[in-house]
Parts: sequence; C-alpha cells; structure tokens
Amino acid sequence: MATTNVALQPKRGRPSLARASAIDRVILERARDMFFADGFDAVAMEQVAAAVGISKGTLYARHASKEALFTAVTLDMIAQHSTEAARFDHLLTDDIEQRLRHHARMMVNSLVQPDVRSFQRALSTVQHRFPDLAASISEVGYRYMVRIMRDDIIAAAARDDIPVRDAEGVALMIVSAIGGYQLYETSTGKLTHEELQAHAERTIDIAMAARSSW
Repeated sequence: MATTNVALQPKRGRPSLARASAIDRVILERARDMFFADGFDAVAMEQVAAAVGISKGTLYARHASKEALFTAVTLDMIAQHSTEAARFDHLLTDDIEQRLRHHARMMVNSLVQPDVRSFQRALSTVQHRFPDLAASISEVGYRYMVRIMRDDIIAAAARDDIPVRDAEGVALMIVSAIGGYQLYETSTGKLTHEELQAHAERTIDIAMAARSSW
C-alpha cells in the first residue's frame, strides 16, 4: 500500500480536524513500515514519533503503548484490504460457484500482497503476547470471510432449492484450505500468486463437486 507523503511540521495550538486526521494516517503508515521492516521488538515509540515528525506526547495521546499502536496498524491494514475487496462486489451474480470463486480470488489477491506477508512475519514472533489482537484478526479477517461465504451458501440453498446441512463448515473448510496453504507454503519456501490462485480454484472445484454433501 502506498505511504502518504505528508510533512508534519510542528504547529502551535490545537490541530484542525484535517491535520489531526493526516497525523493519524501518517502515524499508522510510518509505524506499519517500521514494524514490518524491523519487527515489533526492534521498533521504539520514540522512533515512530521521530519518523512522523511529532512529539512522543502526541503519539502516546493517540496510542497508549506500542502494543496498542501495533494493534491499530493491524486493524487498519485489514480494513483497507476489506474495502479494496468490496470494490468488486458488483461483479457477483446469483450463481454460488461464481460467488465462491470470486471470494476465493479476492482472498488470494489479499494474501499475496507484500504488506500481508510482512505482517504475517511480524506477527509470528509476537502473537503469543497479543491474545486480544489474535482474536480481533480472526474476527475481522478470517471469520469475516467465513461469514461471507456461509451467507452466500445459505442464500444459494434457498434459491436453488438444494438443502444445506452445514454452511458454516463448508465456508470454514474453503477459507482454511486457502489460508492454511498460503501460511505453510510461504513458511517453507516461495509461493507465487499463480500457485496460490491455482490451489484456490482447485479448492472451489472440490467444494462444488461435493455440494450434495454440504
């Protein structure tokens, strides 16, 4: 994701809403770049403040700790990817196979982004210290995609008059198959976009072939 190029020179008095928003955005972007490049433990709040061009007090007023800042960076990144994926919702039809393939492709497109891979590396070393963050990531990322697919499966069952016994389980299987494959393969070697996309397409092939067992 592009980094906002904003010069934040110190100014007297309370900042305007526009300037406050610009400060918030640059804090998240600079902190993201530093966390992903150097790792959580190597980054100090003082370094982030200096990189942004603000005082430590200004930074701590917005993020009470480095842990809180890392959490904010994570949730902001997920929100940006979710917004980007939603831009293509107009391509969806009522066909359940098309919808599942669409969601799988959007998931792949997100997982291969450099910032997502950098985040996964940064999180892997500190996730045991952030149980609340892990829960938040699951809720707004992993579980969010499961719910989207589950709801589509339920709607398709009613529309196509094909009963479904476990829509949640089917959606969970698809998301886990794609996300788990990406995590494993990137930890053991280089995974290309094409390889992950082919795996996602095959996952949907298998899921659709077993629709009568859903």
